[in-house]
Amino acid sequence: MSKYQWQGEPVKVEFGCSTVSENKEKPLWWYNYLCDKCGGQAEIPSIRITTVSGQSFVISNQFGIGVHKLLNGGWPNMTHASLPDTGFEVNEMDYKIEEFNKESWLFYNSKKDSWMKEKHPEEFERLESLREVINRKP
Repeated sequence: MSKYQWQGEPVKVEFGCSTVSENKEKPLWWYNYLCDKCGGQAEIPSIRITTVSGQSFVISNQFGIGVHKLLNGGWPNMTHASLPDTGFEVNEMDYKIEEFNKESWLFYNSKKDSWMKEKHPEEFERLESLREVINRKP
């Protein structure tokens, strides 16, 4: 049985890297920050996940966040960042990250949010309002 799971089901994983370009239609798309910092295109450590039914998709594994989710059952209550299926290349030699670095993940997200607020203040304000609604306790 696989040690990696998606919504409690075992999955096959391939570690690698995804090359992405800025998503101009969605200015707050999470990897636009990286693309801006890297000249319009970024390489992101990632994981291609294949379910028992054969469905496959790609998620980010920056700072080990993807593997952290998969090692903890892959449930919806844990964060992940989706990536396009195109642009993924298997490269376990350079991109097999198996430990979650929470401090680096949180630091990265604070920098990303600051960038979003500076570059797209109106969209960021709407995003923050949505986050407040989602996180509001009943």
